This record gives sequence, structure tokens and C-alpha cells, in this order.
Amino acid sequence: MKIAKHLSIIFLMTICASFISCAQNTDTSFFTSPQKKWILPSKLDEISGLTWYDKNTIACVNDEKGNIYFYNIEEKEVTRKIDFGKDGDYEGITYQKPFFYVINSKGKLHIINEKTNEVEKVQLPFTSENDVEGLCMFDKKHLLVALKGKGGLQGKKADFKGIYKVEIAQPNNTTLAYTLPKGLRVSPSGIYFDKKNKEVYVLSHRSSQLFLLDSQSGNIKETFALPKKIHAQPEGICLSNDGRIFISNERGSQYNAKLYQFTFKR
Repeated sequence: MKIAKHLSIIFLMTICASFISCAQNTDTSFFTSPQKKWILPSKLDEISGLTWYDKNTIACVNDEKGNIYFYNIEEKEVTRKIDFGKDGDYEGITYQKPFFYVINSKGKLHIINEKTNEVEKVQLPFTSENDVEGLCMFDKKHLLVALKGKGGLQGKKADFKGIYKVEIAQPNNTTLAYTLPKGLRVSPSGIYFDKKNKEVYVLSHRSSQLFLLDSQSGNIKETFALPKKIHAQPEGICLSNDGRIFISNERGSQYNAKLYQFTFKR
């Protein structure tokens, strides 16, 4: 009996260790040494989302203004902007030519046609209780939406942090795509789908982590630390066409917002 009890304890400890290693940091070095760094202008102090636009330009939103800002990483400045709506809590942006998709914390999606400047507004099946924080393209017909707040549709509680797939043509066709474990301060703040490597990047600002998910199984492949001394408030993430990873940080308690570049060696 004592041997069986001892083995049971070891088994439970192994399971717990496995879960914790999944949810906590498994790499404490990669995202501490950016290859490049940009100090962003004051109009991007509250940068909350970004998406790759073209060769040298990243399109950004902040969580106060209804503007899309185009930041040129070579010229190190905002080169133009698009006004698309009233001031509001805008948290995510993604792009599929010629449309920009911008979402606010209550789940209202703004679809901006950059050619005609027309704006369509669509309420997705989320509420302020969901506290929407991340948005990215999944494929030509679908978006991924990451929730910082309650994980269920229409603001319902759930025992996980939810990431949903939204059909652009029929937004009510919204289904749960991925989950992260609830607790340990996990709270998605940015998301990006890497089509080439079939991986989903999920920033978690409060727990200072980046989760790398297998897009087919949904399993967490790797978990990276985002130390506060570098990443004061990581809110936006995107990849360039050549695989560079860009992470933006709101100003927070620092003097300026920052943009960092990293590259995986695969």
C-alpha cells in the first residue's frame, strides 16, 4: 500500500509539473535580445495592435483613436494615417488587401476599404465582458479573435481563455478555435497566425509570456518569457513576409512605446 501510495504521489507530481511547464516560462532568453528596436512617436504611446502592410511599413492602431497609422521602419516615422471612426478602445488590426479589419474591446469589427475609404461596422458575438484584445487573419475567409476577459461567447464565463475563428462573410459563424489555460495571469493581448509554419503566436501581457501553438492540434509547442525590463506592456504582434517577428509595447510606465524585431532560426 505504501509503495502504491508513493507511486500515486509521484504520478500526480509529474502531471502537475507538466501542466505548470506548459503554462509557465520554458524559455527565458530569446525575446530579451531584439535584433532591432524602434522608439515610437507619442501618437503611438498606446499602440495596441499591428499588422504587416508592405516592404517597410507596419500598420498600427492605438486604443484611443479611430486611426490607422502607417509606421515606416526604415524612415522611423509615421508616414500617413487613415481616419476610420470615432475615438474608442481599439485593440487589434489585421490586413488583407484592400481591407483593414480593426476590432474594439467590445467586439465591434470595423472593415475599412483602403481604396474607397468606406467603413462597414459589424458586431461580433462578443461583449465588453469578453474584453477583446487580439485580431489576425487566419485564412482568406476567416479571422482569429483573442479574448482577454471571459472566454465564452456573448461574455459568458468559461474555464479557459478563448481564441475564436470568425467567418468574415457570416460573422455569426464564430467557433472556438484554440484555448489557453485559465489562471496564472494568462490573458491574451495580441495574436498572429503564421501560415507558413502553421503556428499561432499569442501574447499574454499580464503573465509576460508568448505562447506558440500548433495550429492544427491547438497544443502549446513552446512558451517564451517576455521580461518586463524589455517588454513593459506587449500588446501587438505580427510577422513580415520574410519571417521577422515584430512585437509592440505600449508606453506603460516607460517614456515611450517601443517596437522590437526578432527572428527565429529554424
